[in-house]
This record gives sequence, structure tokens and C-alpha cells, in this order.
Amino acid sequence: MRSQTALLAMTTILLGAAARADTLTLRNGQRVDGTFLGGSTLQVQFQDAKGDILVIPVGNVAGMTFTAPPPPPPPPKPSGRTIQVPAGTVIHVRIIDAINVDLSKPGQTYRASVDDPVMMGGNAVIPRGADVTLQAAAVKQAGKFKGSDEITLKINTITVNGKRFDVVTEPLLQKGGSEGKKTARRTVGVAGLGAAIGGIAGGGAGAAIGAAAGAGVGVAASAGGQSLKIPSETRFQFRLASDVNIN
Repeated sequence: MRSQTALLAMTTILLGAAARADTLTLRNGQRVDGTFLGGSTLQVQFQDAKGDILVIPVGNVAGMTFTAPPPPPPPPKPSGRTIQVPAGTVIHVRIIDAINVDLSKPGQTYRASVDDPVMMGGNAVIPRGADVTLQAAAVKQAGKFKGSDEITLKINTITVNGKRFDVVTEPLLQKGGSEGKKTARRTVGVAGLGAAIGGIAGGGAGAAIGAAAGAGVGVAASAGGQSLKIPSETRFQFRLASDVNIN
């Protein structure tokens, strides 16, 4: 029985060998605070709080209480090399969100992705497919009879390896086809023709009805000629206005 108890005590000690011992309890009731140093099937080495090393036969040990070792320090963060992408670098992007200038406003953002990797020293600093956020720096929505839609775009952020970087690019202006003056003349001409037809039909009320019909045709043509819509998958080229540090 005594040998079985000693074996059980030794097993407990060996299981806690990698841990720091808080308290050693002897069979005579004495408790010793300190640190477990090691042992064998015959004896235990224990350092008490004073720094003295005690060698105690296993048969005299009633038990031992261990505390968990302190957690290891966190691994050092990888010292990733910072790469500077210089101003003037060209970045090709392909938009994901279609852009309807008539529904856009300054500050609105659109999703895009890098279409060609940005290479430096043979390495892709900004890989193809990196997420890009475009922003409308300015929006001009033309009227129905003159001018054309315009939108000025810039890259706002680029995400590389899950990290988002602020980017400053030169503005990129996109303009719709200007059909204003030609459309306005067409509107007047068609409306005048409608009025003439109405006058022939019965004058007065007929002329008013004919004029309204002619004006409607002219306005529809005007709206179709001015609106600027940029479809998804359109490719744009931006140029960095300032350096970007990628790390």
C-alpha cells in the first residue's frame, strides 16, 4: 500500500514537471512553498521560497500543487518591409459597380479592382484583383437641353493582403456626348411642325395639342443624348499623385 501511494505521488510530480510547483505537502503535514525542480522514483528535488534545494524521499511526499506556467510572450510581429510606390505610378482598374451620373452625387463611392498588377523589383506590390474604392470628386448633371453629364473620379483606397491603404490619384474626368444645342434646335423645329399641323387640323385647340406632341418628341431625344452611364467592367487608368507606402 505504501509503495502504491509513493508511486501515485511520483506520477503526479512527473505530470507536473513542466509546471511551476506552488506547494509541496509532506506526510507529516508540513507545507513547503517553492518550485519543483525534478525527481525520480525515489526522491524529489524542490526549491523552497528561501532558495534552498530540498531532496525529499518520495515516501515522505503526500502531494504537490502546481500552478500553470505563465503564458509565453507573444511572438514578435513580422517586420514586414515597407515598399514605397512612387507618385506617377499608373494603376489600371476595372470597375465593378456601374455608374449612372444622373443618379450620382459628390463623395459617392464605387467598387473596382486592380486590373494589372503593380510591379516593383520583380514583385507584385499591388496584385491584380486587389480591392479598390473609387470616389466621385465632382459630378455635373446636364439639363435636358444643353451641356453633357460629367463625373470626376479618383481612387480613394486600395486593399492589399487585407490591409487598406489611402491613395491619392490625379482626377479622372469622364464626359458624356454633348448633344445640347443640336437637340434644342430639333425640339423647336418639331414643336413648330406640330403647331402647324394642329393649325391645319382646326386651329386654336388643335394647334396647342399639336405643339405639345411635338415638344414631347424633342425632349425625349434630348434626354437620351446627354445621360452618361458607365457600365460595369469599364477599364480606367489612374496616376498616383503622391507616394503610397505598402507594408
